[in-house]
Order: sequence, then C-alpha cells, then structure tokens
Amino acid sequence: MSNTKAIKPHRAVLNTDGGSRGNPGISGIGFALAAADGDQLVPLCSGGAYIGVATNNHAEYQALIWGLRNALESDVKIIDVYADSELVIKQLNGEYKVKNEGIKPLYAQARALLGAFESYTVNHVLREENAAADALANEAMDTREQVGDYCVPYLSGTLFDEISSSSSAMPRETKTNEGVAPAARQAKEKGTPMYTLTVKDHFDAAHALVGYPGECKNLHGHTWDIEVSVCGTQLDEVGIVYDFKDIKSALKAILDTFDHKFLNDIPPFNELNATAENLARVIFEQLEPGLPAHIDLKEVAVWESPIARLSYTRD
Repeated sequence: MSNTKAIKPHRAVLNTDGGSRGNPGISGIGFALAAADGDQLVPLCSGGAYIGVATNNHAEYQALIWGLRNALESDVKIIDVYADSELVIKQLNGEYKVKNEGIKPLYAQARALLGAFESYTVNHVLREENAAADALANEAMDTREQVGDYCVPYLSGTLFDEISSSSSAMPRETKTNEGVAPAARQAKEKGTPMYTLTVKDHFDAAHALVGYPGECKNLHGHTWDIEVSVCGTQLDEVGIVYDFKDIKSALKAILDTFDHKFLNDIPPFNELNATAENLARVIFEQLEPGLPAHIDLKEVAVWESPIARLSYTRD
C-alpha cells in the first residue's frame, strides 16, 4: 500500500476492471492510475481487491469507484477513465439508462465522484488494452486478498460510505459496520413491513478443530447445511423483494469453493480455525458485498447436524 505520493499530478489516466466468475460469483476489482506527464504515463498507484460474490456489472462499478477514490487521494484534478465494460461507459455517458435497482446507487456515486474533478472523460477500451487492471482483479480473486500499492484501501461496507475531504460528492446510503442498512433500520423503527427471504443449500467437507479438547481435533466430516436470510422493504414491479434464484446462485458460488474439500487447507481456514462460528462469519462477509443496496443480509446459519445449528448476524 502506498502511503506517500512523490508526484502531485494535475492530470491522470485511470484504467479499471471488475470480474465475476459466475455472474454472480466470486468477484474481484482492479485499477491502475498513472500521471499524464506530456506523452509519458508515470504510474501513481494500483490495486486489486476481492469483493466476495457479485455480478460483473457490480464489480465494474466497484472498481471504478475505488479507482476514483484513489485518484482524488492522489490530488488528481483532471481524470481520463478507461474501462472495458461497454455498459458502464455508456451508462456514465448517458447513452444507456440505468434500470437495475442494485446498480443505481453505485452509478450515482460514480457520477458524484467524477463530478469532484475539474474535468473528466470516460472511455471504452478493448480488454487487451486494459490488461493491468484485469490482471489485478484476477490476482485478487485468486488470492482472496487486496494486492497492489493503492493509496486508499478497499474496505467492504466502509470504503464507499466515506467521502474524501477533497471531494464534494455525496456518499451512497449502504450497509454500515453494524450490519443494518439505514433503510432497514428506519423501517424497523417506523414499523414498515419487512420481507424476509430464506434459502438453504449444503456442501460436504472435512475439518479438524485445532486445539479442541476432544475427538473433534481429529479429521472428521460433515454435510454442512447453510441457511441464509436476507430482508428488504421494497417490492419490484413484479411484486418480489429479491429473486430466490439470485441469492441461491450467490450462495452456491461460495459453497462450491468448500465442497468436498478439507476446510483447513482452504483460505481463510488455512489461518483461521474451521469452526462453525468462523464458517458462518466468512460466508456472511463473502455474500454481503454482492447484494443490492436495498437488500440487507440478516443472518447466515450453519447446521453441523440436524440438531445442531449456529447463526451469525450483525443485527
């Protein structure tokens, strides 16, 4: 991570890219920022971040927002943005309307951040011309970590709630560290009807509890049943709060990384004890970033057996 900036650029070029392996699926974002010094491009900072389960479009916008925040932090005044998502570029240039409710808050924040610069352009490039940002997004998906020499880190649930002192942009209303979005909290206080949707899936895997004073310290297996509940107050034009198939698909993408594996060998459980408690929290943290802004993740429950259930929530 870059803590100092040797160059104070006036103009810079920003390449961004987001990817999803499954759409929705395991996702990562990447950006590369370079100062425009005459005909030369001088690297300023770059980064890649794993963002859990998301769609391609969600990841593309997250990458752009993260890159813009880093550009503002680097004192850039004029920005030329390049991305290989034709949809995102045409939405930002006003050629396409933004119809997806989950994308609208991200679009609004991206436009607000762009407005914090003296001037800007947003441009479409081919994938091969966006190789640096694409490589960082894929590295982050592979390692499930943040990579690069970014100035501002990507922090799920907090990065996009904050506003740089150099920006007049308004932050989106999203989930807070307490795990309850403002809309859901207000609905609770005012007695607004809340819809809760619950899905269930399972995977088979083995684990060994390091330091456990009993037989569970030895290798053993479970059929893990995972139960996820999300909630919201808004119904779409069809009359549903969130499509069952979308949350099922997002959950399956996470569980597939654990299925028929030895959990102790799979990040983050190669460093974190593979308890039901930690499993529930990890699934929660991987699932939450990919949800639309109007949907809150209420609970993730892990069943180790038909009579043993543990749940994790931030409410």
